[in-house]
Amino acid sequence: MAGTARVRGLTAISALALAGFAGCGGDPEPTAEEVKAAKGRWVQRADAACRKANDAIADRGWPVNLVDLDRLVVRGIDDAQAAIKSISAQKVPEGAGPKPGAFVKELEALRPELDKLSEASEDLEPADLVKAAEALKPRLATIEKSAEEAGLSDCMSHDERFFVPDAVRAPVFAEQLARLDKRLLRRIKDVDFAAADSLGELAVAFRDYSEVVDSAVDGIDRLDPPQWAADQVGNYQITLRDLQSVSQKYTAMLVADKDKALGTVDPGKYLRVEKQLRGTARAEAKARRKMLKAVGAGPTMVPDEEAPESDSEQQS
Repeated sequence: MAGTARVRGLTAISALALAGFAGCGGDPEPTAEEVKAAKGRWVQRADAACRKANDAIADRGWPVNLVDLDRLVVRGIDDAQAAIKSISAQKVPEGAGPKPGAFVKELEALRPELDKLSEASEDLEPADLVKAAEALKPRLATIEKSAEEAGLSDCMSHDERFFVPDAVRAPVFAEQLARLDKRLLRRIKDVDFAAADSLGELAVAFRDYSEVVDSAVDGIDRLDPPQWAADQVGNYQITLRDLQSVSQKYTAMLVADKDKALGTVDPGKYLRVEKQLRGTARAEAKARRKMLKAVGAGPTMVPDEEAPESDSEQQS
């Protein structure tokens, strides 16, 4: 009996010791309510960090030219990096699942992409700027999805994957368009309609003008407009092609009649095409104004007409 009591006593002591060891060796599993509350606090802190960066960037507004772009990109990237640092420093709540951690991982992967954009903005090279901005789009789209899955409402919830690249494209497009316009203007000034004394000479002058319009059509097709002005740029391209078509039609008429005396041609057909020319020119000018307003940015400066073109200008 004494031995049995002793065994029972040791067993009870061992059970109590094990229970105490288990209690001291680690925290108990959090309850569902505790997990929910902890995740809610994490979401609030992460959203607050994103909201702080978003508000700072929004208060500065969109860049209006390339120089302004460099200033705003540097500051905007600083805001974004500060938000990433703040969110990464927060411990993901135990039991919150894999989504918050996946979001933080995607944010960390954004850092080198932001650095590339910062470097491109310092150089103010349009092609590199657009390339760096375009490279952000898939990363931003992934972060947007992971933020939503993590339960966040202020992180990447404002179509940043579109607006961030567009904020870069707008001043780049304005700069490229100004360079294109300057080159075309030099060529237009060389077309002397007033000096034409015959249909043949007028045909040559108008052919040169038509070629300038052709270059304008080809040139703007190679530019990179912001998506927020895509409709206006598309409408402008349509009016520019209309002007190209009527210019080519008028040139073809002049070439066909170049060896005829002025008194032997039908003035009515020329008047009808000239009316079309005036109408398409007005439509082109109107569409251009709407396009520039939609882009919302302008060039940094008007290049010197006599300055030689750089390789980047020739390719833009």
